Amino acid sequence: MHRRCLICRSPLGSQEQKICGACLVQLPFIRRYDFYDNLSCRLLWGRMRVERAFSCMAYRHDDFSHQLLIKLKYDHHPELGRWLGCMMARDLLLQGFFNEIDAIVPIPLHWLRKLRRGYNQSRELALGISKATGLPVLSGVVRRVRNNPSQTTQTASQRMENVENVFQARSGLTYRHILLVDDVLTTGATMSACAQAICELNPDVRISVFTLARAID
Repeated sequence: MHRRCLICRSPLGSQEQKICGACLVQLPFIRRYDFYDNLSCRLLWGRMRVERAFSCMAYRHDDFSHQLLIKLKYDHHPELGRWLGCMMARDLLLQGFFNEIDAIVPIPLHWLRKLRRGYNQSRELALGISKATGLPVLSGVVRRVRNNPSQTTQTASQRMENVENVFQARSGLTYRHILLVDDVLTTGATMSACAQAICELNPDVRISVFTLARAID
């Protein structure tokens, strides 16, 4: 049985994994490795204390990045998240992005949504990052206590209201510097709400952010 590209369905070559080279080169990867002042950082400034942040690619609804995210989130391909997380992390490891980070916390799904989907795509990305870096993944230290509606069509202010008090951090989160991981950074509402829950429990924690993609207009 031929292995096929998850985006275009063409047969994969012997050296290709998950996505063929032709599709891979069309993904809008971000190659500017400034972790302290970039568009992802600026989305979060004023909402949370962020040590450093990076999004691996730009996301639009009309290009290959959209197809990739659909495969990751809704088409039952958790292995794609692990592969992407590991591949991206190996590149960032060389740039020093993970220096001084102690642990990885994926943005949690509500248990009902996770049950329907079968997995949390952010956790799969985190597991891939862990494979490349050796950092532990803390899957149970933050939970989503409310199954808030999808934010796809919401405005920025609606997104902020939608995630208010949606996360709860559990005791035992004593790490000094954690990396929050999610699939897409849009307005920063979800990320900052999760960070707020963590900081309420551990005010001295340092938080950095990694996302596979960053939404752009």
